[in-house]
Amino acid sequence: MSSASTPRYGVFALSTVPPWHSHNVAVNKALEQIKHADKLGFEDAWVAEHNGRKYGITASAQLLLAAAAAATTRIRVGSAVSRLAMHHPLRLAEDYAYIDQLSSGRLNFGIGKGYDPVEFQAYDIDLTEREERYNEVLDIVMQAWRTGKVKFQGKHYQVPGVGETIDEIELFPEVFQKPIPPTYVMVSSSEESLRSAARQGFAFVLGGATRDQAKSLVEVYREEARAAGHSFDAIDENLARSSQFKATHVADTAEQARREFREGYMWFVGEKKNRAKVGLSIEDLTFEQYVERKMLILGSPDDVAEEVASFHRYTGLGGLVLWFDGGGSQPQEQVLQSMTTFAEKVRPQL
Repeated sequence: MSSASTPRYGVFALSTVPPWHSHNVAVNKALEQIKHADKLGFEDAWVAEHNGRKYGITASAQLLLAAAAAATTRIRVGSAVSRLAMHHPLRLAEDYAYIDQLSSGRLNFGIGKGYDPVEFQAYDIDLTEREERYNEVLDIVMQAWRTGKVKFQGKHYQVPGVGETIDEIELFPEVFQKPIPPTYVMVSSSEESLRSAARQGFAFVLGGATRDQAKSLVEVYREEARAAGHSFDAIDENLARSSQFKATHVADTAEQARREFREGYMWFVGEKKNRAKVGLSIEDLTFEQYVERKMLILGSPDDVAEEVASFHRYTGLGGLVLWFDGGGSQPQEQVLQSMTTFAEKVRPQL
């Protein structure tokens, strides 16, 4: 990240149902956090999309993003991720164009392929087709946004469908941000997804990569983007917007931060072990190991400021997406207070 770049900070909301939350609490926590982040000056709010699992009960990111867009005035709202293979492409283009208009151009379109066999089977989608479906859906959405209409014949999707009424379909509404809303590829630690994002000129958001992996992936992105013909300025701009997710809690002391965060986060880790991933390993770590490996950011305002500044310097990424509700299972009062402390006592140091 260049010295002239101003770091970006977003928040992440994953609606989960631990034993101590009702479904009503889980559904409403996220929107309250996004409204609070809007008032505090965070740049972005990202929401997850899952189904059939306690650790993610927002099956359609569009629903929560529409509510968030209507309830806020400044913060950008984004999907992390929209599982492209699980949506009809025209409906997806229409829904997100509507959110872009509703927010007057505050949509971030975060995309991914999905990985959980349970979620694919739930919607009767063959997991082995996810790559092909992802590519076709992305092509259709981009065509709809860039041209205002769709005519597409692929292996899995035909838009419009068979019939004599029309041979192409118009998109309503059009997107607010032209030619397309900012599009982000969500990357675990895979070079393949990152290289694809670089070639397409999209920014990215990293998942659980280590610091060394993040630094390495930034260099891979630069090399691939240059090979694809993108300018140095465009690449720098994308890296300034690109981020990594980090579960984060700011308290008066490091000891307090760890004590308050542990139970909720480790509940989530336990639930996540039931999640079958495609091509990704899941290590069985203790809470202390998560902290030691800098996979969490926990501490006093000074501790967190030092850690965040070090992260930017080392990785070259311009943004962080902070998960104050780590595990989606922290007490709401604690989450909102941690967000406030970050905005008032950490960010001024950055």
